[in-house]
Amino acid sequence: MKFYVPEWEDAVDARYDFVHDELSNLDKQERERHFIWDIFDYETTPIDGVLISREQVEDSQRKYDRVTEHGVYDDPQLTIPDWLPTISDCGAWGYKSLPFPRYGNDDMLEFYEALDVTVGVTIDHLVLGSGKEKGRLYLDKHAFHPDFTESDLPEELTEQVDIMVDEWPAEWPDLVERYDDSIYGVSAVKPFTHKDFEGSVQGVLQRMDRDPRAVYREDDKQDRYEMTLENAAEIRELYDNGDWSFHLMAAFQGWNPTTYGEALDEVLEMGYQYVGIGGVAGSQLKQVEEIVTEVGHRITEFESEHETRIDTHVFGFAKTDGFETVGRAQMSSIDSASMLRAAWTGGNNYHLNPDERFDAIRVRYPKPGDSLEIAVKKSMLGQEVLHALRAFDDEDSISRRTRGWYAEADLVLDALVDYLEEHRHDEIYDARLLRKITSEFRDDFEYGCELQASFSDDLRKQLVKLLRVDDADDPVDFDEYIEIINTGREVAEGFPRTADRVEALEEKSGEMATFKQVWTVLENYAVSDLVDDQNLLEGYRKTLRSRPWDRCDCPICEDLGIEVAIFRGNNRNRRRGFHNTYRFYQQFKRDLPKILIVAPADSSLFGRNTVEGYLTDMYGELWDAVHDIPVAEIGVLDANGVHEWWEPGPSSVSLDPSGISEELERKAGRYDTILYYDPDGEARFDIDSVEIVEDPQEVRGRTLERLGYDSDPVPSRDIQIQLGEF
Repeated sequence: MKFYVPEWEDAVDARYDFVHDELSNLDKQERERHFIWDIFDYETTPIDGVLISREQVEDSQRKYDRVTEHGVYDDPQLTIPDWLPTISDCGAWGYKSLPFPRYGNDDMLEFYEALDVTVGVTIDHLVLGSGKEKGRLYLDKHAFHPDFTESDLPEELTEQVDIMVDEWPAEWPDLVERYDDSIYGVSAVKPFTHKDFEGSVQGVLQRMDRDPRAVYREDDKQDRYEMTLENAAEIRELYDNGDWSFHLMAAFQGWNPTTYGEALDEVLEMGYQYVGIGGVAGSQLKQVEEIVTEVGHRITEFESEHETRIDTHVFGFAKTDGFETVGRAQMSSIDSASMLRAAWTGGNNYHLNPDERFDAIRVRYPKPGDSLEIAVKKSMLGQEVLHALRAFDDEDSISRRTRGWYAEADLVLDALVDYLEEHRHDEIYDARLLRKITSEFRDDFEYGCELQASFSDDLRKQLVKLLRVDDADDPVDFDEYIEIINTGREVAEGFPRTADRVEALEEKSGEMATFKQVWTVLENYAVSDLVDDQNLLEGYRKTLRSRPWDRCDCPICEDLGIEVAIFRGNNRNRRRGFHNTYRFYQQFKRDLPKILIVAPADSSLFGRNTVEGYLTDMYGELWDAVHDIPVAEIGVLDANGVHEWWEPGPSSVSLDPSGISEELERKAGRYDTILYYDPDGEARFDIDSVEIVEDPQEVRGRTLERLGYDSDPVPSRDIQIQLGEF
């Protein structure tokens, strides 16, 4: 089974300065960014693929232009390695409040081709239920204006009808004309008035029924369900009549196990061999288990009847408690960003394992709107606790570290006065852009980074603004600089706040970096009026006593230590999200071991319509034995790599023995078990995790044994409880 992570611009600054909280380059385009696949190596990358939604790509015109020009594998920003497969979909959650999907089938095929993704997904529309008592009414946000806003809608209407307001696209896809031609091809709309919503609810809905600004449905879920299937049928025909480089997956929707099962039957009859269960993200575990169980049974029956294989993806699902059911129901892949997002949402945001989750320690930045004095004080409070936490991690003297920080910070302001007197009219400060001047200042002034860290970005920005307008022919009064600097001096007089108390504890115990010492600093910080985090202290106590980062073998924790357990800005929080994903992936592999079944290639693989055809012709007994275990991956191996069962035959086949051995050894780094089928007993490999098997039934037996399944792994339908709408 494969785990995909959604691509949502989850990147960090590769050369971020953690000590000074400084970006490597203030220009985002010039910054080297690292995604999760850049931080881990081939063997340890904690994902098996990347899910790319069009809605996310279109968030930025620059990004859209870039990835459609270069493709996701050659894009200079994404840098997705070619060994990671990619799935792209339309991003149905992004347009769930529209009456129709915003994309057309021709357009999506062209989009997938431009992105050069491995798999493209049909256009689906989330099934949201039928609506309130009288259904659902969609309204174009463009038709609202200051004289009539959403809040002016009559209460009687909103109580009886589910109202969905969103900005409709300038042009609807062709499918819309078949469903509601009153809104199709409309270039502009008149604004709503109170008169449009006068009268009875039924009268309003009758008027809205043919209004170009509205779509009304009594049974919305059925229309969304049918639209999803209609798109799957239409795009399949277009796909079959074209020459596309990607595999096509059919997304299907429903509102209970039966409707999901019926939708599945339809897309299977359309010829799809990769299908995706949509609309379950955020659903309760039991609901998802019942759906995947029903789907798994129907797929097993279809595979048996047609002697083929069906792979199934579950969109937006990665609950560890559901791995047993999802695996036994024969799902092939899942995706989720929940463990990544958990790093900066709520508590328990550092994950070690399912039973051990910890609160990252919040060290806060100044808020927008803080006075300069408050901003400086918050920065100094934060720096004192950050240096204490690092000393605790290094088992070094906390008092010496905090005093050392303060001594350096104290030098900054004196050096700053001397620097500004000498350099404020230098040519480097003639630039118009604040970003450019800031960059020059922090690089040219010896303590430019420490100034920002200890005395706040706000203080540095105020100095930079003066530098921009300070002209040798019309100089700024130097007292304006001094006034800003003196704010820093006045605040600094109250620091360090805890060094004496910590030093006394060190002398008393004869030890350094004890919990009690670091707790003195952290508690002082958390209870201060400017922070007010005393309600979080119990969680921090658990985190510091447990030191979970010391027990993690991911490269982020090994490299950064306690920084990963500090809640502060994108470059720590997102790295912690990558760490969480790694820990999740370890459990994923424990519960659903990664198994690859491969058969050797010969020259007849060249030019085949599908690898499946080759397997059924050349290794029919093996195919019969294992094609119905989608949890395990199946393919054919040559020196160029593994060609998965659904792919077309390669344009070249290399049978170089050393190349085959090297490729098999490389693959072994990503799989718990590789079962190499060798009916003739000629293979000679001595590679960890590669097992050479001559009997096809033994391949099946070993696969099920590794997964912990019996001969019929799909859970019984008897455990299901039929669901209503959800």
